[in-house]
Amino acid sequence: MSDSAAPSRTALRDIVNRQIKRRHAAETRFRWFGITMVATAIAACGLLLLSVIAQSIPAMTENRLHVTLQVSAEKADPMGNRVPSEIREQGNFYGLVQDALIQRFPTAEADRKLDDLFDVVTSLAAVPIGRTLAEDPSLIGKTLDVSLPINDDLDLFLKGAYGKTRVSQGEEPLNVSKAADNTFTLSGGRAPFAKPVANLREDLAVAATELETALGLKRQRLSIAQTQVAALKARVAELKASGGPGLAAAEALADQAQTLVDNLVGETAADAATIEAYRAAIKGQGGAIDLNDDKPSILVEVRGSTYKLTRISPSSAQGVLLARSPQSVDYVWRTVQLATPQNGRAVNDEVIAFGRQLQNEGAIRPALNTTIFTNSDSNEPELSGILSALVGSIFTLLVTFCTAVPIGVATAVYLEEFAPKNALTDFIEVNINNLAAVPSIVFGLLGFAVFLTFFNMPRSAPIVGGIVLTLMSLPVIIIASRAALKAVPPSIREAALGVGASKMQAIFHHVLPLAMPGIMTGSILAMAHALGETAPLLMIGMVAFIADVPTSLTDSATVLPVELFMWAGRPERAWEPRTAMAILILLLFMIVMNAVAIFLRRKFERRW
Repeated sequence: MSDSAAPSRTALRDIVNRQIKRRHAAETRFRWFGITMVATAIAACGLLLLSVIAQSIPAMTENRLHVTLQVSAEKADPMGNRVPSEIREQGNFYGLVQDALIQRFPTAEADRKLDDLFDVVTSLAAVPIGRTLAEDPSLIGKTLDVSLPINDDLDLFLKGAYGKTRVSQGEEPLNVSKAADNTFTLSGGRAPFAKPVANLREDLAVAATELETALGLKRQRLSIAQTQVAALKARVAELKASGGPGLAAAEALADQAQTLVDNLVGETAADAATIEAYRAAIKGQGGAIDLNDDKPSILVEVRGSTYKLTRISPSSAQGVLLARSPQSVDYVWRTVQLATPQNGRAVNDEVIAFGRQLQNEGAIRPALNTTIFTNSDSNEPELSGILSALVGSIFTLLVTFCTAVPIGVATAVYLEEFAPKNALTDFIEVNINNLAAVPSIVFGLLGFAVFLTFFNMPRSAPIVGGIVLTLMSLPVIIIASRAALKAVPPSIREAALGVGASKMQAIFHHVLPLAMPGIMTGSILAMAHALGETAPLLMIGMVAFIADVPTSLTDSATVLPVELFMWAGRPERAWEPRTAMAILILLLFMIVMNAVAIFLRRKFERRW
């Protein structure tokens, strides 16, 4: 009876085959799941890297102003002694640059555009001129060709950071006539401004659509805020009638909510008026469109002069004069349409006019951005660089390497080869493993409490930063070094002891050299990790603004990660690409250090 109930061999084989198929299917799913996760991680890292590279592209080049200075003694050396220190301290080098710009635009003062002309270059950009003249005072009284970085906002505009700029070249001659109110009328041909008018209407239509979408969201917020105000006012009235507690707090909340409602009402009214103005401009009475700072700007460059249009139609336009350059020999006129209104830009139309004039004349030319490597930190984005932070990082890592590696390797050798196996060594090993998982900011707090407060060491110095990073790196180096020592086969020790070597000789002459590739790999990876740390260094004051390159371990300094942290928090738009560029440089350093660790491991690795 039991034989008849037992399954046949065919049935058993089918059961086994089904189980094998399910197992193979599960293995295939797990394998593809792992491949998908790895691909997802690689894609995420790739997208992150590509986004950083895309943000850094504007910082890879810089537009520089090339001018010839007349180095007058009155401005370069007011004291007249030709002493380098007096030249650096007393010289008016920005005045030399201003004179060169006025020479190019002699009518700027009469046009009341001097401030806009001087905004092409910041005053700090002239500091290197003082260094050059101090090193060679014989240049005073002669001419000097210089290359200076231009204003960061103008530089971004010339790189296209403020939206699309449409440039249309005129075909027929353009006539310019001046009216009594100092405005100018531009006309000529059949319809010289037909293309700019069509582009302007297109831009206004897009802007109106975007504003309508934003206006709908603001009206929703306004409706919610008004409901909340009504509820809060009802609560205030209820508390007044009942005399209950909390009346003052309820009134304060009602006032805050009412202020929010008032602000939203003003914003929605302004947006609605702007949309209505855009729609009216698109229709245009007689085909003419009135322009202001809330609408896209249109500049006309003709015979060395730049005009900003205040009214435009296909057949003619009215505008005001922005810049005149008698050196221009360009007889082709063109319209320059700026998609972003002047109120939405950090650089005004006047500075753009002077910048384009200089660019058309070849005085402003793009070049590779070497400033970021040769300059220290600055309040002006176009003059800022990573040199001081790079030197500070090198000093800090030097201190970390010279202290953490010897102490970490010595500790690992002692714990692995010499320390007795008892409760004390077990306690030490457990605490070393735990320290590897302690947040880095805790080491910063320790460094602040011990080295700065107790030992009164110099604040924001590489020596303090290096010691703090040493405390953070020691657990990693000790664990990696112990793992490398354990990987050496016991037969090496036994063979050395068998031929008469002492235990010290066996370890230091045989075991340690064979474990050195793993020890070097762990040490380099620990240094790479320390290079990217920010939190512990912020706690010991390495967040200071450092304009000079440190020359010793006790000078005030900062490091690359901290400088990135400071740059990322600055409001100017030009800091964004420079921060991304500095991130790429930091990533490159870390990739190189990791590549060196991999090379050393594969170069010296022994297979047993």
